[in-house]
Amino acid sequence: MQRTPLWMTIVIIIVSLPAFTFPALLDSCPPEAEATRTLVWIYPFYMLLSAWLAWKAYPGRSYVSWMLIGLMILTTITIRMLTEA
Repeated sequence: MQRTPLWMTIVIIIVSLPAFTFPALLDSCPPEAEATRTLVWIYPFYMLLSAWLAWKAYPGRSYVSWMLIGLMILTTITIRMLTEA
């Protein structure tokens, strides 16, 4: 069985790093925005699950990994926009 290359593992780790800013994101949520707070709570779990799935999928279906990485980047941008508003 083929393994995920090291360079792809590094890309996945770099894209996943914003998930570790969870405490700062939670602090920057507006207090009246419960929906935003719920999405921020889900965000780190989603990022870690997507990273694991991208890592597992790469040997057989590299395009699925790239799509997951793209979605992770878009999700990070969206969460940042939600917490800054």
